[in-house]
Order: sequence, then structure tokens, then C-alpha cells
Amino acid sequence: MDMKTVIEVDQCFFDSVEEIQADIKKHDLYGGENEFDAAPSGGTPLHWHAIGLYVYITDGKFRFQDPATGEIHECVKGTRFVIPERALHIEEEHNGYKGYLGMTREVFPQNFVRDPAELKDLAPLEAEVKTETQEA
Repeated sequence: MDMKTVIEVDQCFFDSVEEIQADIKKHDLYGGENEFDAAPSGGTPLHWHAIGLYVYITDGKFRFQDPATGEIHECVKGTRFVIPERALHIEEEHNGYKGYLGMTREVFPQNFVRDPAELKDLAPLEAEVKTETQEA
């Protein structure tokens, strides 16, 4: 599994669900069988996740900021974006969107949105991930 921490955004990446599922398989990811429907959100301040996410937008618009570059990414139908595990980012306000999700871990972490301060001490995270894996 590729453990890079650079956020990737690929516009016009796919045209069909078959292409999405082939990409999920190519990267040896979990999930991606069903389309999800994300509710509107007022945004989420600077945070990270204990799981890598490959998100494929099929409808609507999702915007997020990459604090490493300062760039705001606008993701629309056909866009794939990759947020590696532990990569800091900011979710912008949105009106909802649909898509498919490929995940780098089989077990979805309990505390999905993590505070940047937690990156300073990752020992508790590693213990939590091991516990979640053992419970699955």
C-alpha cells in the first residue's frame, strides 16, 4: 500500500462506475461497491483521518483546501481525489454530493475526524487501529 502524504486531485478521471471499481481494485482498496450520498455540510476545520481515502465524485460538488499548498480544490462529477492517511485538510461548506469511496483500511476508524494536535503523538492511534483490526 502506498503511504505517501500528498493530496491528489484528478479532474475528468472517470466516466463510469466500472472505471471507478477498476481503480479501486488497482490500488487494492476496500469498499467502493455502493454509491454514497453525503449530506450538506457547513465544513470542517483543519483535520486528518486515520485512513486513506480515494473519493470518486458522481454528482454534486465537494470543495476542500490543502493547507500544504493553500490550494482550494473543487471536485465535481468525474473527479477522483485522494486524501492519504494523516494528511491535513480543510473541508469547505458544500450542498451535498454523491460518489464512491475506496479505503486503505478494511475497518473504518471510530473517530473519523481527528484534531491536528493528535498528530504529535501517534502511539494512541496505532494502538486504536490494532484494536479495531482485532475486533473485525
